[in-house]
Amino acid sequence: MTFDYSAIWDNRDILIEGLMNTLLISGISIPVGILIGVFVCLLRISRSRLLRWPAIVFIELMRNIPLLIIIFMVFYALPFYGIRLSGLTTGLICLSVYGGAYFAEVFRGGVEAISQGQFDAAKALGLRYGFYMRRVIFPQIYQYVFPPGTNIALTMIKETSLLSMITVAELTYAASDINGRTFTPVETFATIAVIYWMLSTLFLKLTQMVQVRIDVETAKPATALR
Repeated sequence: MTFDYSAIWDNRDILIEGLMNTLLISGISIPVGILIGVFVCLLRISRSRLLRWPAIVFIELMRNIPLLIIIFMVFYALPFYGIRLSGLTTGLICLSVYGGAYFAEVFRGGVEAISQGQFDAAKALGLRYGFYMRRVIFPQIYQYVFPPGTNIALTMIKETSLLSMITVAELTYAASDINGRTFTPVETFATIAVIYWMLSTLFLKLTQMVQVRIDVETAKPATALR
């Protein structure tokens, strides 16, 4: 069996466009998912049932329904109610919301890992809830949320491949397009497997560099106090 990579090289422009779209979708949906996660986390840990229970329902629905089903419901079902979204918009919304549910639980775990004395001290000083959560609690939880948050973000990058099912021209869709033109499934899908691996590895390396940088910056004040 021989590998004919000329078919891949001749259609490299399609692969490059698919890769750029994958990076675009990931680059937007991950930060938006983090913001959604923070917001839902604050609702989830609220003492008010009116705020807490909608957050719980949202998290449970998003975590227990396959992402592909959510994508299909938004893309194919909403037009029956007069709402039509493009494939790219659908992908951005679904990935952001789906990731937001997981990020919310990660942030909640990080908040609950902080000792109760931190909350009591902030309240004793008369600090408002929003202020001490933003300036006291959340700056301390990065060490608890960074590793699992990285895994969620990495999963979101790979889950962009599901958007090929609604004709979003990301990397997997580009590979299917090339395979349809050249009938070289082994070469085509082996190539995108390597690209996904390289993309994931690069992302992990970058996040490790960021984490090391944060650890160094955090250690400086502690060293200065000694």
